Amino acid sequence: MFDISKFELTDEEIKEAASRNCLLSMEIEFNKNCNYRCPYCYVAADQKGPDCILDSELADSVIRQAAQLGARKIVIIGGEPLLFEQLEEKIKLITELGMGAEIFSNGSLINKDNAAMFFKYGCRVVVKLNSLDPAVQDKLTGTKNALTAAKNAIAVLKEAGYDNPDMLAASTVISSENIDGIVALWRYLRENSITPYFEMITPQGRFLENNYLEVDPAEIKNIFEQFAEIDRSYGYEWKPQPPLAGDKCLRNTYSCLVNYKGDVFPCVGITKKIGNIADLPLRVILETSHVIQDLKNFRNMIKGPCRSCDQLDSCYGCRGAAYQLTGDYLASDPLCWRNADKLDQIISLPVNAENYLPHKAPMTMVEQIIDVGPISSVGMKIRDDNRFLDTTGKLDRAVIPELVAQAGSAVDTFRFNGRIRPGFLAFGHNVKIHHDLMMNDQLVIAFAEETSLENWHTLNFTITNQHNSICATGEVTVCVF
Repeated sequence: MFDISKFELTDEEIKEAASRNCLLSMEIEFNKNCNYRCPYCYVAADQKGPDCILDSELADSVIRQAAQLGARKIVIIGGEPLLFEQLEEKIKLITELGMGAEIFSNGSLINKDNAAMFFKYGCRVVVKLNSLDPAVQDKLTGTKNALTAAKNAIAVLKEAGYDNPDMLAASTVISSENIDGIVALWRYLRENSITPYFEMITPQGRFLENNYLEVDPAEIKNIFEQFAEIDRSYGYEWKPQPPLAGDKCLRNTYSCLVNYKGDVFPCVGITKKIGNIADLPLRVILETSHVIQDLKNFRNMIKGPCRSCDQLDSCYGCRGAAYQLTGDYLASDPLCWRNADKLDQIISLPVNAENYLPHKAPMTMVEQIIDVGPISSVGMKIRDDNRFLDTTGKLDRAVIPELVAQAGSAVDTFRFNGRIRPGFLAFGHNVKIHHDLMMNDQLVIAFAEETSLENWHTLNFTITNQHNSICATGEVTVCVF
């Protein structure tokens, strides 16, 4: 019997999970291998072979850790999950731990045996179906006879007992190639008791080489509204919002992704590694990640027009699209139709650091915020009017902690939506100088926050120059009020 409660999450449960730092779901890539080549896939290039498979013991460990953190379901993505030889073994573990398994498959390898296995373990199955037109389905999967394969998979699953629309779904990415038949496909799925899982393209991976697939947000809005009208006749009532039709995406507040290397990410769209399960427990990775904590606190942290949107409580657009297009996972979503006339209010990295610093000239030295995340980076040039240069054009080494402190201050202000927080430099330690910093050097100060205790923060830094040579490394401790 299917247990729908493992797969359906209420708004209240999502809010509670965020407040308690627990999981409701986890996405996992057991393997990256795939026999399709979808032109919109988030994977940038073909990845095949034994090196593209998650270590079995690590997989078991992180599944158990997810259960301990409160996860109700494990979402198995890929790659193609049915190319992973230990799939049934992992599904068995997931269900023994009281969780549900949700499988995203292209459908080409589904047969009576594995369909019966999915049914036995109460899995939810999502089959790739981008179009009812064979030529379009082939083009959007990069393989021949893909529509026949998808329809056969659905038929086999239904024969195995998948007559419940809550447990059988079809995954569709809306693109310029399938848009003409997309409304008919939605209606077809509803008529056949299959839940449509339709989403906007995230601008990453192979899409960057195939941006002809892009659809204008205004057109997406119109399509979503047509879907909603169809759904009313089936008893479904929902308000259109990106990036999912008929659903909302707040997954960064209650979920995460573990890929085939054991690397942990907020989701497939936010390609910022926040840790690896071979190095740290999943709980520690999630609890200590600024990225995760910022996303859980999105109502206070999000920037730009999304911050004042009347739907903010239940929608933050697509965080993946925001990150891929702006470099900032807290930026407003440029692909949301509500932001179409507000794009000039959405800030993209890199940005001038001047407005994010409490310092004023001539003390201000850092110039540009390049990246913000687990590892942030700030750029600067040592100009000839720098007061800390000696007569030979060499920067005083004692200034290095100040450079790092300024970089940290700029990033902190950017993260907190422009709110400058006063603080002071405490001290630098374990500072090692590898190359002198000279006038006209173009520097990048990269740093990660290693430890945090109340208002005290330790930044582990590396400074490189225009030749990509490491000039200095060490730690700086600062206090922020």
